[in-house]
Amino acid sequence: MNIVEQYWSGVARRLQEEVGTFNRLIGHMGEQGRANELSLVQLLERLLPKRYGVGSGMIIDAEGSMSAQTDIIVYDAADEPAIMAQTTQVLFPIESVELAIEVKTTLDGEELEDFSKKKEKLNRLVSHRGTSPPAFALLAYQAQLPPTIAKSVRTISDRLRPDVFCVVTPGILGGRKRFLEGGDSADYKMGLVPLHARNSEGERVPGSWERPTNEERSVALRESIAYPATRLSARQEDRIIGEPGRALLIYSAALLRILSSGKSLGEPSLTHYLRPPAQELEEL
Repeated sequence: MNIVEQYWSGVARRLQEEVGTFNRLIGHMGEQGRANELSLVQLLERLLPKRYGVGSGMIIDAEGSMSAQTDIIVYDAADEPAIMAQTTQVLFPIESVELAIEVKTTLDGEELEDFSKKKEKLNRLVSHRGTSPPAFALLAYQAQLPPTIAKSVRTISDRLRPDVFCVVTPGILGGRKRFLEGGDSADYKMGLVPLHARNSEGERVPGSWERPTNEERSVALRESIAYPATRLSARQEDRIIGEPGRALLIYSAALLRILSSGKSLGEPSLTHYLRPPAQELEEL
């Protein structure tokens, strides 16, 4: 495992630990959700180039329309009109918004439907620059079985699906190929990010995944690290180990690719540290 992958494995574990601690200590679901948003905000603020700001609020257009309350808004801080910065920032002109992100503690069909309604409202906003609405991403900390999530996403109209999404546990990833892989493909893909088997040199074996033993129910230990065990179908024997750190790394690279595409910049440097095997998914 290269140094970038090792680092992000630690980032994912820390994020999961923070969320678990917040959710144990805070009883009110609304407060839990806000605490989980703040954990992601802190990660983004360290990840994003300095030109971008991170806030929360509503996106507006010059026609008087407004988005739903948006958990995380990534905007071009150099382009943010000073007229909207005289009080606590809650309104963001669509012309300065580069990316919107919805955060869910637990993802299910109902939460996906809620996301699609918010995306529909965002899609209606009009930029006076004639540009498309900003990409709308989704991050959840946990979810149902991967096939169930994939089925729920497929029931949503393509234009209302998350442009890219990640479920940290067990490590579900999905989105438009141009954001996940680069290029200009409009196709949509989804998959579980599984833990690779390793060869004698410790390198990933392409297309070969770690499977839990019969005794390892929801958690599997590998090299003293706990990984989530999940199922790829309704069959109990079709079980696999997910790799949350790699899922979060690919998701973060996709977010940077979205921002780069909006500014017509080259590939983000982070993507060059994702070797081909590290980008593999078990497609759903």
